[in-house]
Amino acid sequence: MLASVGTQLVVSIFIGFGTGYWLDKWLGTRPVFMLVCMLMGVAAGFLNIYRTVKKGIDDKRETGEDDNG
Repeated sequence: MLASVGTQLVVSIFIGFGTGYWLDKWLGTRPVFMLVCMLMGVAAGFLNIYRTVKKGIDDKRETGEDDNG
């Protein structure tokens, strides 16, 4: 589950960048939308990472696993 964390961040950034690039090309407003959408992609990526890690921690607590032995 945690192995996909890096991939989630990279994919979110690329989707935001691509969407912004397309909007800038369509509207002729370089690089406004590219930067805004890329920042939104970064935020979405970190939100996905937070949710994934939180779910992993909650699942670990629920099963009673402990790192200390």
